[in-house]
Amino acid sequence: MINIALDAFGGDHSPTEPVKGAILAVKEYPISVTLVGDESQIRDLLNQYSEYPKEKISIVHASEVVGMAESPSKSFRQKKDSSIQVGLNLVRDKKCHGFVSAGNTGAVLAASTLVLGRSPHVERPGLAAVIPSLKSHFILLDVGSNVDCKPIHLIQFALMGTRFSKAIMGIENPKIGLLNIGEERDKGNQLTLETHQLFETLNLNFIGNVESREILMGVADVVVCDGFMGNGLIKFGEGITSIFTSFFKEEAKHSLMSLLGLMLLKPAFKRFRKKFDYDEYGGAHLLGVNGVSVVAHGRARDVAIKNAIRIAYKASEERIVDKISSSISDNLQFQAK
Repeated sequence: MINIALDAFGGDHSPTEPVKGAILAVKEYPISVTLVGDESQIRDLLNQYSEYPKEKISIVHASEVVGMAESPSKSFRQKKDSSIQVGLNLVRDKKCHGFVSAGNTGAVLAASTLVLGRSPHVERPGLAAVIPSLKSHFILLDVGSNVDCKPIHLIQFALMGTRFSKAIMGIENPKIGLLNIGEERDKGNQLTLETHQLFETLNLNFIGNVESREILMGVADVVVCDGFMGNGLIKFGEGITSIFTSFFKEEAKHSLMSLLGLMLLKPAFKRFRKKFDYDEYGGAHLLGVNGVSVVAHGRARDVAIKNAIRIAYKASEERIVDKISSSISDNLQFQAK
């Protein structure tokens, strides 16, 4: 049975929400979960619940917690018994198949790379997020792991994203788009211009440049960019969803007609929120490290944690690490040019 290590003390609502998320996950998926953190606190929380398969949840004690604002490098050096490092050590030592944390993103990314190591020939691991579109879903990477990139890094993101899309999303021949300020091949900065030229030499389903206004229309299955642009884009999207909800709540207070109209549209609004709520997609997968590592949102509640565990479970089941390694190795000749 696939076992996922979960950082029980990562995130704004830990340890309560991670523990609840673990319980939801073991009820729904054929997995077990190892909760990592202060054993006494975790056990006290688990004792509040009775209707779950207790044999599918275990605890590994970790005496330290990395704060959300702590320096990633400093915490890695000084907190060797943190719930992040202990959880990743379980993956490295083959005691767990994957790791999930809603904790300090920088600390999780740094520790994942240092503890698990990079997959062979991967220059920069990339953080891949599953994003909803009007048609289906697409993979956006990098969403924050690498602020400065070279063209070869974006090419490797595309190779890794393609493998992920095939294995996890079930898309046979993923369409790859390069996020840019225009569709024309001569648009963009030096990074996107050189990357576009490299894409044209690869045997991938590259559809060219895509603009940010197009990606939610479902024009591409994998969208690649540097982490600076990707992180800004995904956070802007989260803000739009929150503003949308707040706006209509305020509108309902202004008049009876507004309230009645919104009541009629309530089912549609609920479907919209469910489709575009980050809780439904759980977290972002760090591709290119020698193990499964998923980063959930810092504000993640139990449902988001459950879905992050689902991503780790599916990635482990599909042996995504081996498939990515194979994909990168198959293109070594190209990358050496």
